[in-house]
Amino acid sequence: MIALRNTIILTLFLVSPFHSEIYGESGIWREILLENFELSNFNASHLRTKLEKGTKLPEISLSNNFTAPIPGSKQALVLRIPKDANLPFSLYFPKPIEVNAFIKEISIPIYSSQSSGNLTLIIETQDAEVRQLNLTSLNYRGWKTITVSISKNFDQNDRVFLQKSSIRILGFFYLPYENNDPNQEVLIAIDDITAIVRDKYRPLRNKEILLED
Repeated sequence: MIALRNTIILTLFLVSPFHSEIYGESGIWREILLENFELSNFNASHLRTKLEKGTKLPEISLSNNFTAPIPGSKQALVLRIPKDANLPFSLYFPKPIEVNAFIKEISIPIYSSQSSGNLTLIIETQDAEVRQLNLTSLNYRGWKTITVSISKNFDQNDRVFLQKSSIRILGFFYLPYENNDPNQEVLIAIDDITAIVRDKYRPLRNKEILLED
């Protein structure tokens, strides 16, 4: 009787929806560095716009004098947007950041010169669908670490056993507001991009049932 009761308790534990939360509290989450802007080269070719050909684009540079107040930061990406270039544009990484782990959230220190605009993160899902995830309004001045949830916005389950599906972070999209001051120069800086991740759980025999959050 005791053995049967223990078996039932163990079975309930394994199928309980709180199973992943228990593992989360046990410390299986870890922080990883996705980009520190110290090894990649950025230039004007990584800036794109859907506006007419010849549209002026921001000035892009890497600075070791203007970094976020975080430990270990040696270089940050800086975008200077002149008055006549304050238009929508995308900034793409030289190589997409591919993450095979299960991402809980992504954190990015972002500097803003208090402009009337918005910054989003461009992500390609495991189904090759390109989506934009809102990061922040830029109506503040100084550095601010922005944290966005990924686990609540994107399906990261492996549909097929050992498929090793991944999410790819492609870049950023800047959109000035319509009431933006046409005489205002905009300054944006981006520093170390980190993520809280864990290993993906393997699917059960029934492929419709996955041990995920």
